[in-house]
Amino acid sequence: MNKLKIFINELCGTFTNEEQIKQELQSGNQVHPRAKHINGICNEKITNLPNNFEGYFVIEESYYEQGNFKNILPHLFLFTLNENDDVVLTSYEIPNNISKEDFRNDNENLTMNYNELKVSSKFNPMVYKENNGVYEGESVSHFTEVTEFTLKEKIESGKMYVSEVFRKNGKITFGFIDPIIYQKTN
Repeated sequence: MNKLKIFINELCGTFTNEEQIKQELQSGNQVHPRAKHINGICNEKITNLPNNFEGYFVIEESYYEQGNFKNILPHLFLFTLNENDDVVLTSYEIPNNISKEDFRNDNENLTMNYNELKVSSKFNPMVYKENNGVYEGESVSHFTEVTEFTLKEKIESGKMYVSEVFRKNGKITFGFIDPIIYQKTN
Protein backbone atom coordinates (compact mmCIF):
# COMPACT_ATOMS: atom_id res chain seq x y z
CA MET A 1 0.00 0.00 0.00
CA ASN A 2 1.45 3.38 -0.94
CA LYS A 3 2.02 6.24 1.49
CA LEU A 4 -1.03 8.22 0.33
CA LYS A 5 -3.39 5.28 0.78
CA ILE A 6 -1.98 4.55 4.26
CA PHE A 7 -2.39 8.22 5.20
CA ILE A 8 -6.00 8.34 3.91
CA ASN A 9 -6.84 5.21 5.92
CA GLU A 10 -5.57 6.99 9.05
CA LEU A 11 -7.38 10.23 8.20
CA CYS A 12 -10.82 8.94 7.24
CA GLY A 13 -13.46 8.00 9.75
CA THR A 14 -15.23 9.65 12.68
CA PHE A 15 -13.14 11.37 15.34
CA THR A 16 -14.18 13.07 18.59
CA ASN A 17 -12.35 14.76 21.44
CA GLU A 18 -14.61 13.23 24.12
CA GLU A 19 -11.61 11.88 26.07
CA GLN A 20 -9.96 15.32 26.08
CA ILE A 21 -13.20 16.98 27.23
CA LYS A 22 -13.63 14.37 29.98
CA GLN A 23 -10.10 15.08 31.27
CA GLU A 24 -10.62 18.85 31.10
CA LEU A 25 -13.93 18.62 33.00
CA GLN A 26 -12.30 16.42 35.66
CA SER A 27 -9.59 19.04 36.12
CA GLY A 28 -12.27 21.76 36.38
CA ASN A 29 -11.10 23.68 33.33
CA GLN A 30 -12.72 22.97 29.95
CA VAL A 31 -10.52 24.78 27.44
CA HIS A 32 -11.53 23.19 24.13
CA PRO A 33 -14.95 22.93 22.52
CA ARG A 34 -16.61 19.52 22.19
CA ALA A 35 -15.63 18.62 18.64
CA LYS A 36 -16.28 15.96 16.04
CA HIS A 37 -14.72 15.38 12.60
CA ILE A 38 -16.21 13.09 10.00
CA ASN A 39 -13.73 12.56 7.15
CA GLY A 40 -14.66 10.63 4.05
CA ILE A 41 -13.32 10.14 0.53
CA CYS A 42 -15.71 11.77 -1.94
CA ASN A 43 -14.15 11.06 -5.35
CA GLU A 44 -17.32 9.16 -6.30
CA LYS A 45 -19.33 12.38 -5.76
CA ILE A 46 -17.20 14.25 -8.32
CA THR A 47 -18.01 14.04 -12.03
CA ASN A 48 -15.40 14.53 -14.76
CA LEU A 49 -12.41 13.43 -12.67
CA PRO A 50 -9.49 12.88 -15.07
CA ASN A 51 -8.70 9.28 -16.00
CA ASN A 52 -6.17 7.70 -13.65
CA PHE A 53 -6.70 10.49 -11.09
CA GLU A 54 -4.14 9.85 -8.34
CA GLY A 55 -5.48 11.95 -5.47
CA TYR A 56 -8.22 11.66 -2.90
CA PHE A 57 -10.83 14.36 -2.41
CA VAL A 58 -12.07 14.28 1.18
CA ILE A 59 -15.05 15.97 2.78
CA GLU A 60 -14.19 16.99 6.31
CA GLU A 61 -17.28 17.70 8.37
CA SER A 62 -16.35 19.61 11.53
CA TYR A 63 -18.83 20.12 14.34
CA TYR A 64 -18.02 22.30 17.35
CA GLU A 65 -20.05 22.87 20.51
CA GLN A 66 -19.23 24.96 23.56
CA GLY A 67 -22.03 26.05 25.87
CA ASN A 68 -24.85 27.35 23.66
CA PHE A 69 -22.47 27.91 20.74
CA LYS A 70 -22.68 25.36 17.92
CA ASN A 71 -20.91 25.58 14.58
CA ILE A 72 -20.66 23.45 11.46
CA LEU A 73 -17.57 23.88 9.29
CA PRO A 74 -17.35 21.58 6.28
CA HIS A 75 -14.26 21.54 4.08
CA LEU A 76 -13.23 20.01 0.77
CA PHE A 77 -9.62 18.87 0.68
CA LEU A 78 -7.53 17.17 -1.97
CA PHE A 79 -4.70 14.90 -0.79
CA THR A 80 -1.90 14.06 -3.21
CA LEU A 81 1.77 13.08 -3.09
CA ASN A 82 4.42 15.59 -4.14
CA GLU A 83 7.74 14.92 -5.88
CA ASN A 84 9.33 14.08 -2.49
CA ASP A 85 6.64 11.45 -1.74
CA ASP A 86 5.13 13.68 0.98
CA VAL A 87 1.38 14.01 1.43
CA VAL A 88 0.03 17.43 0.42
CA LEU A 89 -3.32 18.90 1.56
CA THR A 90 -4.84 21.41 -0.87
CA SER A 91 -8.01 23.18 0.21
CA TYR A 92 -10.87 23.71 -2.26
CA GLU A 93 -13.82 26.06 -2.13
CA ILE A 94 -17.18 24.42 -1.44
CA PRO A 95 -19.28 25.00 -4.57
CA ASN A 96 -21.57 28.03 -4.18
CA ASN A 97 -24.70 26.03 -5.00
CA ILE A 98 -24.23 23.68 -2.01
CA SER A 99 -25.11 24.76 1.55
CA LYS A 100 -22.78 23.83 4.38
CA GLU A 101 -25.62 21.77 5.90
CA ASP A 102 -25.84 19.70 2.68
CA PHE A 103 -22.07 19.33 2.28
CA ARG A 104 -21.88 16.00 4.12
CA ASN A 105 -20.42 12.59 3.47
CA ASP A 106 -23.79 10.89 3.99
CA ASN A 107 -25.60 13.11 1.45
CA GLU A 108 -26.26 10.63 -1.37
CA ASN A 109 -27.50 13.43 -3.66
CA LEU A 110 -24.31 15.48 -3.36
CA THR A 111 -22.42 15.84 -6.65
CA MET A 112 -19.71 18.20 -7.80
CA ASN A 113 -18.14 18.79 -11.20
CA TYR A 114 -14.33 18.55 -11.14
CA ASN A 115 -14.10 21.17 -13.91
CA GLU A 116 -15.90 23.70 -11.69
CA LEU A 117 -13.93 23.08 -8.48
CA LYS A 118 -11.71 25.96 -7.34
CA VAL A 119 -8.60 25.78 -5.19
CA SER A 120 -8.91 28.07 -2.16
CA SER A 121 -6.92 31.22 -2.83
CA LYS A 122 -6.61 31.88 0.92
CA PHE A 123 -5.19 28.59 2.17
CA ASN A 124 -1.52 27.76 1.72
CA PRO A 125 -1.26 23.99 0.98
CA MET A 126 0.06 21.90 3.86
CA VAL A 127 2.78 19.28 3.46
CA TYR A 128 2.84 16.37 5.90
CA LYS A 129 6.20 14.85 6.78
CA GLU A 130 6.03 11.19 7.77
CA ASN A 131 8.26 9.66 10.43
CA ASN A 132 7.62 6.08 11.59
CA GLY A 133 3.92 6.23 10.69
CA VAL A 134 3.35 9.66 12.26
CA TYR A 135 2.34 12.44 9.86
CA GLU A 136 2.93 16.08 10.81
CA GLY A 137 2.17 19.22 8.85
CA GLU A 138 1.95 22.96 9.28
CA SER A 139 0.50 25.66 7.06
CA VAL A 140 0.54 29.41 7.58
CA SER A 141 -1.90 31.34 5.40
CA HIS A 142 -2.45 35.07 5.12
CA PHE A 143 -6.18 35.61 4.64
CA THR A 144 -5.72 39.40 4.60
CA GLU A 145 -2.82 41.77 5.26
CA VAL A 146 -3.56 41.61 8.98
CA THR A 147 -5.20 38.16 9.36
CA GLU A 148 -3.06 35.06 9.58
CA PHE A 149 -4.26 31.47 9.94
CA THR A 150 -1.96 28.74 11.26
CA LEU A 151 -2.94 25.08 10.98
CA LYS A 152 -0.85 22.35 12.60
CA GLU A 153 -1.81 18.69 12.44
CA LYS A 154 -0.34 15.45 13.67
CA ILE A 155 -1.94 12.15 12.69
CA GLU A 156 -0.94 8.85 14.26
CA SER A 157 -2.58 5.49 14.93
CA GLY A 158 -6.16 6.53 15.53
CA LYS A 159 -5.48 10.04 16.82
CA MET A 160 -5.45 13.50 15.28
CA TYR A 161 -3.97 16.56 16.98
CA VAL A 162 -5.33 19.75 15.39
CA SER A 163 -4.26 23.28 16.27
CA GLU A 164 -6.01 26.10 14.40
CA VAL A 165 -5.15 29.71 15.28
CA PHE A 166 -6.37 32.95 13.74
CA ARG A 167 -4.30 36.04 14.46
CA LYS A 168 -5.21 39.62 13.63
CA ASN A 169 -2.32 42.07 13.82
CA GLY A 170 -0.39 39.34 15.63
CA LYS A 171 -2.99 38.81 18.39
CA ILE A 172 -4.93 35.54 18.68
CA THR A 173 -8.59 36.18 17.88
CA PHE A 174 -9.78 32.56 17.65
CA GLY A 175 -8.46 29.07 18.03
CA PHE A 176 -6.16 27.01 20.20
CA ILE A 177 -2.39 26.69 20.23
CA ASP A 178 -2.81 23.55 22.34
CA PRO A 179 -4.41 21.13 19.91
CA ILE A 180 -7.80 19.54 19.99
CA ILE A 181 -7.02 15.85 20.45
CA TYR A 182 -9.33 13.66 18.40
CA GLN A 183 -9.64 9.91 18.77
CA LYS A 184 -11.03 7.72 16.01
CA THR A 185 -14.34 6.15 16.97
CA ASN A 186 -14.83 4.17 13.74
